[in-house]
Amino acid sequence: MEICMLDPLFYPYFGGTEKVVYEFGKRLARKHGISILTSRIPGTSPYEEIEGMKVYRTPCIYLKNLPSFMPPPYTISPFLMRDLLKRSEADIFHIHCRYFYYLETLIPIKYIMKKKLMLTLHNAKPEGISFMTDKSAALYDMVWGYRIMENCSRIAAVSRYTKEVTVPGYLQNNAEVVYNGVDEKRFKPRKDNSVREKFGIGEGPLLLTNGRLVTQKGMYYLIEAFYMLKKYFKDAKLIIIGKGPLKDELASQCFRLGVQDSVSFATGIPEEELPLYYNAATLFVLPTLWEPSAVVLYEALASGKAIVTTRVGGNPEIVSGNCGVLVPPRNPKELCDKIKLLLEDDGLRKRMEKNSRERAVDNFTWDIAAKRYEGIYKRVLS
Repeated sequence: MEICMLDPLFYPYFGGTEKVVYEFGKRLARKHGISILTSRIPGTSPYEEIEGMKVYRTPCIYLKNLPSFMPPPYTISPFLMRDLLKRSEADIFHIHCRYFYYLETLIPIKYIMKKKLMLTLHNAKPEGISFMTDKSAALYDMVWGYRIMENCSRIAAVSRYTKEVTVPGYLQNNAEVVYNGVDEKRFKPRKDNSVREKFGIGEGPLLLTNGRLVTQKGMYYLIEAFYMLKKYFKDAKLIIIGKGPLKDELASQCFRLGVQDSVSFATGIPEEELPLYYNAATLFVLPTLWEPSAVVLYEALASGKAIVTTRVGGNPEIVSGNCGVLVPPRNPKELCDKIKLLLEDDGLRKRMEKNSRERAVDNFTWDIAAKRYEGIYKRVLS
C-alpha cells in the first residue's frame, strides 16, 4: 500500500500529533510506502527521508504569534493543492489535523485523483478550556469539520471520549478508536540518577509533569497544589517539561508562592534523554483541563510510574484505577491530597507502578497502534 499522511507540522517539530505520526508511520514504512506531506517551516528542507518515510515539505507562511484561543504555531500553505497532485501514487490520503485542511485538500484528493481519504481525530471537541476556544472550535466543526468527516472513508479517534463528543451522530458508525502509544523499549523502568544529579535533587519526592505551557494543561493548579504539598514534604521538587506562552506567568506564580527554588522548568530535552526524566520521578502528574489522549500518560505508564491526573477527556481510558488516581480539574486541594496519599503510601504506589508498566505493554504500544491503522487501510481499500 501507498499511504500519504497530511500533517501541517512534522519532525523536527515534535508536538503530540507529530510524535504519533512519526512513531506509527516509521513502523508501517517497513512494509508499505509511507509519505508525509507537511509544511516547510524555517530550518527544514523541501525533501528528506526519515526512518523509511518520504517527507515532502510544501512552502508555507509560518505563524507563531496568534490569539490565545488558537494553538500556535499555524501554517498557511498556498501551494498545497499543487503538491498534493504530485502524490498521485498514494492509495490513501490520511489527514491528521482537521483544522488545517480545506477545499484545496478535498478537491484534488476526492474529485481530481478520486482517492480514498481518512481522518484521525487527535483533538476532541474542546470543553471547559475558555469561552472563545470552546465556541470557536464548535463553530468550526459545524461549518467545516463535519464536511471533512463526511468525505472520509473512515475516521479514527484517539479515545472513546474523542469519538463520542466530536464525531456527529450520523457518522458514528464510520468511526473507531485507535489509541496512541509508546515505545516500551525506550520508556521503561530503570534506576538512573542522572536527571536528579543534573538538577541538584536529592532522594526526596520528585514530581514530574510534561505539557505545553498553555491554559489547557492546568499548570497553575499543579503549582498551587505543589505549594500546599510543601507543608508536608519540605524536600519535594517539581520538574515541569514544556514550553509555551505562559512560561513567565507560571514562573511568577512560583515566586509569589515562595516555591521558586523547588520548581524547575525544562525545555529542549533531546528525545533520547526524555525517558530518564520519567525514571527520576517519584510520581507523574498531569493537571490538564481537557485532554483527548495524552502521549505523556502512555510514556508515564510504560516507565512504571504511578499517576495523578484529572478526570477529563480520555484520561480515564488510559489511567485505570490500579495505575493511578483521578481528580476533578481545577482543584488544587484535591490534587495535593492525592499526591500526598501516594507519597505516603509506598506499598500502594509500588503496586501502581507495576500495574502501569503491564498496562502499557499489553495495550498501548506503537506496534499495536500501527497494526490497527494497517488494518483500517486494508479494509478501506478492499
